[in-house]
Amino acid sequence: MPDIIPYHLTFPHGLHVGRGVENLAESRVGVPSDTLYAALMETWRITGRDVKALLASEDAKLTFHLTSAFPYAGGIRFYPLPVDLRVVLTQDRLMSLGASKTVKKIRYFSEGLLNLAREGNRLDDWLPDEKQTKGMAMQGGTLWLAKDEANFLPPAIRNKRDKNGKLTEQPLPLESLPYQRVWQSHTAPRVAVDRINSSPNLFQSERVLFTKGCGLWFGMWGEFAELKEMLTVLGENGLGGERTAGYGKFTFEEKPLINFPDPDENLTAYLLSRYHPRDDKELSLLRKDQSFYRLEAVNGYLHTLDGAAQRRKRLWLVCEGSLIEGNPNGNAPDTRPEYEDKNNPGHFLPGMDHPVYRPGFALAIGWKL
Repeated sequence: MPDIIPYHLTFPHGLHVGRGVENLAESRVGVPSDTLYAALMETWRITGRDVKALLASEDAKLTFHLTSAFPYAGGIRFYPLPVDLRVVLTQDRLMSLGASKTVKKIRYFSEGLLNLAREGNRLDDWLPDEKQTKGMAMQGGTLWLAKDEANFLPPAIRNKRDKNGKLTEQPLPLESLPYQRVWQSHTAPRVAVDRINSSPNLFQSERVLFTKGCGLWFGMWGEFAELKEMLTVLGENGLGGERTAGYGKFTFEEKPLINFPDPDENLTAYLLSRYHPRDDKELSLLRKDQSFYRLEAVNGYLHTLDGAAQRRKRLWLVCEGSLIEGNPNGNAPDTRPEYEDKNNPGHFLPGMDHPVYRPGFALAIGWKL
């Protein structure tokens, strides 16, 4: 069974993780696994270490794998809802719901519900409803958890406040919890100054702020003895964008191991990270009958110590929450840009003399279908 070590991150000044080069005004709530890898690799480099020691080629195998970062609230960790809802709800229930907004809004479900569903149980009875019999929703319907898990929510969400706004020891009624917020998004105006003519350029930047006792968590499988050191440095420098404004700084806490089953021939792999198939054999896993997945295009800019920023090659990655029949591994393809050779039309040359890897290593757990 894979032992995943969870790390809870607390962002006191908020977080900005862009949704692509064309959409800088919005921020993701979580952090994709390839972004986490890249941030840790850069931290490894600035602390004077050789990145090639960790990742020498696209076929190299790391001694550790990372999940993406997902929300947590107090003692409740949330996971991406599977892309195929038939593994969590019965066909009859899905037919009765139709285009119900209740299911459409859900993006994450709790660890307790995950453990029920991955054993082959259906969660019809836990769907949020007006009576909140067994299940409930929070964050405008985005988060789904079991009613019994409400006691693990942080006091800032779970308890009442007095007339002065101070927290009390008295818990809120369960009916009011769906209106509590684990995070809130705020858009602030920012100004970029043109370096040539010093003209200002106004733009909007979104920041995600977490309620006290809430934040993001990610898991690591394998061995990376220097991870805590890297997280300490990364937390001081900041994760994501708009770091000069104080966004992205965090503290972290290691939590007890989580034991999950390994994917095998009898279990489908449920992805907790982004994934890039490393060869035709792994691509064939996506064509199997029990594979259900969603793809996302990943692009952006890269920077080097001795050159201007350049656009990376666009890369398609399999998203978190996908179900893959088999045991995916993944790789780290080279995404450095290529430009046409002016002296040899039709031929292309790399834009730099060293590779630029985008990690697409899979971290998945077994799911019984």
